[in-house]
Amino acid sequence: MIEFDFKELSPADVLEEWQDWFNSDHTQEYTRSGRKIKIAELRESVEQGKKQGNQVTLGIRDVRKNHIFGTAKLGPIDHVHGLADFAVFIGDKNYLGKGLSSRLIESGCEMAFEKYAVRKLHGGILERNIASLKAYTRAGWIAEGVLRSHYNNNGVYQDWIMISKYNPRLYSGDEFSTHAIDLAQYLDK
Repeated sequence: MIEFDFKELSPADVLEEWQDWFNSDHTQEYTRSGRKIKIAELRESVEQGKKQGNQVTLGIRDVRKNHIFGTAKLGPIDHVHGLADFAVFIGDKNYLGKGLSSRLIESGCEMAFEKYAVRKLHGGILERNIASLKAYTRAGWIAEGVLRSHYNNNGVYQDWIMISKYNPRLYSGDEFSTHAIDLAQYLDK
């Protein structure tokens, strides 16, 4: 089993090879940006998040190899309402398919709830990104809604599945752990 941890990144930590991660065909298939990202943009994003105090970018590190194989982004953080977007990205393809995603998501959630006092995490997943949908739901996230044919991804309009996870120290009960939509229509494809 791969042992991992999170390292808060500075702009200098962002490596040139990460540009290939974010611009790979695999990544472009499952993200909504539809554009190529330059390394300078990644570094600027890390720097701006630190300056504004509303975003944390983390490197996901293989402890034994001391190798960063992905990133996690918490933010923007809405400190007034206790909300934050949260996304995990495995960039190094050697780490895909090893059952890491749900573990990474669970660990990232705990950190967000404990260290950053977030009460609710949220995000969105394109309907074709079944692996992410499964990983997030295995990590206790729920689907709260769908925006039909919302994003044009490589010429195909896809549904945007809105997901969230409530801080279990603040919320309990079925309404905070039950999907608001039937995910079978996406998972059974």
